[in-house]
Amino acid sequence: MKIKYPQLVEQAFEIIKNKAPLNMANANEIKADIYRELVAEGVLDSNGCPTQLAFDKGLIDSGQHQTLAEYKREFPQFKGFSSDHFKFTPAGWGVDNYVMRSLAYKSLAESDNEYDRQRALNTLFQIEEIERETNNDEN
Repeated sequence: MKIKYPQLVEQAFEIIKNKAPLNMANANEIKADIYRELVAEGVLDSNGCPTQLAFDKGLIDSGQHQTLAEYKREFPQFKGFSSDHFKFTPAGWGVDNYVMRSLAYKSLAESDNEYDRQRALNTLFQIEEIERETNNDEN
């Protein structure tokens, strides 16, 4: 079984692999050890997401917004939302349904552009569908 590890684990594994010969049959065990060590060091949380310490140490690819504050500066529409509504993933910062729903309603209320209004409605329908599927999975 192929396990997908966080980016920092994969990067550390590549460094180790390039410096010393490894038995690739043990790759998952080695990556699991790296993961546990990075969690113990506090650079990954238990879900595999980078912590502020990982950003502070420069372990995250500088091509991404390193902090939520940087992300909000670049995308001011997110400025008024609490940090509880954001999550850092290997693909970058993401927002929850509350933020998406709020922005869609704002677009519906403020925009006269039919294309923008249709996109907002589509977003609301997608959120409803996701939440309906999630609720069905829980039952």
